[in-house]
Amino acid sequence: MFRYMFLFFILLSNASLAAEKRDTGFKLDVIVKGFFSPEVKQATVKSVRSGSIAESKGVKVGDQLLAVAGCEIPSCPASIAKEYISQPIGTIVNFQFKQPNGKSYSVDIELM
Repeated sequence: MFRYMFLFFILLSNASLAAEKRDTGFKLDVIVKGFFSPEVKQATVKSVRSGSIAESKGVKVGDQLLAVAGCEIPSCPASIAKEYISQPIGTIVNFQFKQPNGKSYSVDIELM
């Protein structure tokens, strides 16, 4: 098992995708499993941009990502997660989180 801790280039707000950048309003610390076909094992909110849609919808540092567009974490293939947030700017993507107190919530965020 390979374990990597890095800014989640797939879901972070400054990910370079083709000629455009996608902005979710938050950045994640991520642990992935595997090398050739990595799966997201864990993703935790590292920062939330002030004034972002994510902030207005209650995303907070320390929240754990449970799913992106229905792809559950752990086990979501990194390539699938990237595909979901690589949609055109203006696409609305659903993210499910769990707060440190155990309360789960879901937010729809428009890719900017």
